[in-house]
Amino acid sequence: MRQRRWRPSRGCLPKLRSRPMSSSPLTETEVHFAGSPASPGIGFGQVVRLVPQSRPPLFINVLPHRVALEVERVKRAMRRARRHLESVKQHFREQVGHGSAYLLDPYILMLDDAVLTQAIEDNIRQHRINAEWGVKRAVDSLLASFDQLQDGYLRQRRDDIRDVGQRLIAMLSGQPMRLPTLTAPSALFADDILPTMLAEMNPANLSGIVTDAGGVTTHAAIIARSLGIPAVFGAREALDRAVEGTPCIVDGSQGEVILRPRRATQTIYLGRRAAEQRLRRDGLTSARLPAVTRDGVACHLLANIEIQSELPAVERCGAESVGLYRSEFIVSSDAGAAPDEESQYAAYRAVIAASPDRAATIRVFDFSSDTLPSDARIAEPNPALGLHGARWWLAHESVARSQLRAIVRAAAFGRARILVPRVTCLSELQAARALLDAVCQELAVTGAAAQRIELGAMIEVPAAVFIADRLARESDFLSIGSNDLVQYLLACDRGNERVSYLQQPLHPAVLSSLRVIVAAARAANKPLTMCGEMAAQPACAFALLGLGIRRFSLSPAALPSLKRALRKLSAKDAEKFVAQALTLDTACAVEACAETYLER
Repeated sequence: MRQRRWRPSRGCLPKLRSRPMSSSPLTETEVHFAGSPASPGIGFGQVVRLVPQSRPPLFINVLPHRVALEVERVKRAMRRARRHLESVKQHFREQVGHGSAYLLDPYILMLDDAVLTQAIEDNIRQHRINAEWGVKRAVDSLLASFDQLQDGYLRQRRDDIRDVGQRLIAMLSGQPMRLPTLTAPSALFADDILPTMLAEMNPANLSGIVTDAGGVTTHAAIIARSLGIPAVFGAREALDRAVEGTPCIVDGSQGEVILRPRRATQTIYLGRRAAEQRLRRDGLTSARLPAVTRDGVACHLLANIEIQSELPAVERCGAESVGLYRSEFIVSSDAGAAPDEESQYAAYRAVIAASPDRAATIRVFDFSSDTLPSDARIAEPNPALGLHGARWWLAHESVARSQLRAIVRAAAFGRARILVPRVTCLSELQAARALLDAVCQELAVTGAAAQRIELGAMIEVPAAVFIADRLARESDFLSIGSNDLVQYLLACDRGNERVSYLQQPLHPAVLSSLRVIVAAARAANKPLTMCGEMAAQPACAFALLGLGIRRFSLSPAALPSLKRALRKLSAKDAEKFVAQALTLDTACAVEACAETYLER
């Protein structure tokens, strides 16, 4: 059986390499460059370079009586910037719906951030400088402090601050940030692109995005996918060689950039684009078909969602139920306010009611100290290794109780399962169980329906892998958070383009860890679900099937392709592949082995 060709990941070769396609002069030579696929699709257009507005603001020492006026200038600029970003969010929502518009919330909230506001004011007052330099000094200082921390969550926070700082300085200087006007199909080439800037652009003639910075999980990548714009990140060499107006192809599916493509190459890529579009249409058409392998093994496909507006896509893409509802996004989409029990109850009821025949899995708040609203934030040297996930949730008992009450009450309208994130020890799961039992007893006394709700652990850190047997015995089900598990197993920040080549989901350590988890769940006779985009990759789906995983929870958009792939795969072949893969030494060898199986 012949499958779509699987290309080894960039983990095999950490350096990007260009390959000239002819011996003609450089100005006419077709050249290919490798990068990281960030948003799928194939785009054709001419190079448009986004040049940063690098002119520094004017430095002025102000007289003492002018200090208060400069502080007021900053406050006015913040109000104007907030109004502008709210307008951008509304425009973006009209383009893509509510599903991704929430991504602009952190940038709007940053304009009310007490830490940033105070830092700017302190700089103006202490150094008696103008508002522009007060913003610059404060932002530079905050960015420098973030540079000391090797943490992906903080890196995203760093981008928020940089974006807001640039906007404030532009407003104070009377030099608004200018976006290129695209009059013909164009590919935007930039060292980096701010998410808010991308949301502002008219996507009509934007056929592709190529950057040096960024990763597949960054806000810019998510926005590009929402707009359907092909994107390749981590393509430094392409940026160095691209000249304004040069014809190009951006292959966001394979992570390739082609400058000056020959006519034959254009024909090939036009055919590939048409084939991709047919596959997407066929995937939606086959969404109602059962997820059964070629040799009759049944699988279950579930959906990962963040907000209620994604619920219609759950059924449309063929998901059986919600396999992961990230409840913390209730906070993100509510202007940073901590949600009360009633607003949570309404949200959970909608999610549960959308899956009347099967249980919806609600993950309790997965907060860390740096992802909370500013008034609740605490300083930690490394939030990713601090009060995060289950640790934070259990440390805030009143918040946990309120959330559990809302979930249990909402479960009267269907079935629900509760998932505890980032479990690292058995006592965390036991404490969550005790809290859930206490809440159910309290509700029973008041006469509210309090059916028994299943409680599960999310395995996302190496410690949980090694106690998976204990967690399986204590829980009602297990889920694997593949995105974070791969990141922590390989000590590789998935948002850091410098080490993105090490993001290897088929690394022998990852496969061995997954085998341990599957064995633990099977021995305890507990359901196991793979949550994360790992299963969206054909070779990874083949490996997961061979390991014995039968439940997959992904973003709704990725489900049709996975279902189509599973229906063409053989579970017996997958098991043979895994037996061989577990003897191999590198991710590249595993990927090559998978390719031979998938091409049969």
